Amino acid sequence: MTSLIPLFSSLLFVHILADFYLQPNAWIASKVEHKERSLGLFKHMCTHFVLTAAILFIFIQQLNAEFFIGLSAIILTHYAIDIWKTYMGFTFKYFVIDQAAHLAILFAVSVYISPITFNALVSDLITMVSIKHGVVLIAYLLSFKPLSILIQLLLRPYLTQFGDNIQQQGLQTAGEHIGALERALIITFILLGHFSAIGFLLAAKSVFRFGDMRRQHDRKLTEYIMLGTLLSFSFAIALGVLASRFL
Repeated sequence: MTSLIPLFSSLLFVHILADFYLQPNAWIASKVEHKERSLGLFKHMCTHFVLTAAILFIFIQQLNAEFFIGLSAIILTHYAIDIWKTYMGFTFKYFVIDQAAHLAILFAVSVYISPITFNALVSDLITMVSIKHGVVLIAYLLSFKPLSILIQLLLRPYLTQFGDNIQQQGLQTAGEHIGALERALIITFILLGHFSAIGFLLAAKSVFRFGDMRRQHDRKLTEYIMLGTLLSFSFAIALGVLASRFL
């Protein structure tokens, strides 16, 4: 393995450190208010500059063209991306785009500096990714949308028994995401061999659901909620067991 992974990991470490732990809220507020003229943005970029330069010098060990090109690419693009984000607003969508852009730049610079060819890079990536990783990824992917749709289809016949009396007071799509998260947790627990944690997860969800079910005088809704929960847990356990068998 070349120095690509250690270099990228080190650059990623200082990025996380500077972006999330060495950036006070006052600097963030200054960026939002003053945009490119922000003193907070200047301080933030100085922090990134010092840490990134230190990492690059440790790996390159000389102030050559690779050092200055790599450092300039990281700092200038980080400055431009941060300014762009201040105009777009602080939302989940733009936060993900912002961080993904930073990581792409860090990886590109790591590839540029590391003595690695394209074929060697592809070979290293293929070596790192095995069939086991694919099995785990498929299990998690199945636990989200496919199982959500399957459970909805299985429960659809019971919805007709409610008529127009069923209350729709919950957060939109929250139930779907809660189910996906609980199934992902169950698969993780099974792959790690912590089967007892599944019982605690079911108990915790039952405690939260108990208040909702107790306040409802309709026994049908209680049974509907329990059926959905047990279906979600059953499918997740089956997926987790199957994945663990392949591993």
